[in-house]
Amino acid sequence: MDSEMERRYSQRMREWARGLEKFALPDWEGLPQLELYMDQIIILLTEYLAPVSRGQEDRAITASIINNYVRMKIVPPPVKKKYSRVHIAFLVVICTLKRSLSISSIQRFLPEDRTEESVRAFYNGFVRQYRDAVEALCAGLSSGRLVLENTEVFGSAAAIFSVLAKDLTEYLLWGDEEDIVD
Repeated sequence: MDSEMERRYSQRMREWARGLEKFALPDWEGLPQLELYMDQIIILLTEYLAPVSRGQEDRAITASIINNYVRMKIVPPPVKKKYSRVHIAFLVVICTLKRSLSISSIQRFLPEDRTEESVRAFYNGFVRQYRDAVEALCAGLSSGRLVLENTEVFGSAAAIFSVLAKDLTEYLLWGDEEDIVD
């Protein structure tokens, strides 16, 4: 790769990392306490995940996608057409991971116990690991090393790093056509 291309990739990588550092998944207490209807859920998820979507409409969350997750029993069914924090937590995790994992893998990753207490503990752990992964990745990028240090890595952290690595790759390649090398 020539030095000009390397400079542009380096600049885009730093820009991507700065954007990622500003993004944070909401923790459990940041999720709405009121139950929401489908259209409200779609707006909320779009708002939560917009900073990492990079305008990719094919990854948009829709009513039919959510209905498919319910039909496949990945997400619990709504109660009287309303969705609770449990639903929102499941959907945030699914939408975050579906960019790099199959739905069947994500389904195995989600907790079988769908009580609010269990989902809260799972979701807060996921958000904490996501934040740790972002911090470690950004520290590695800023130091010039892509090495994970001082972070416990297990299944969910590996899945999160997979999502971040794929997102970085697409971000580096996304741009002007003259930036793309054959």
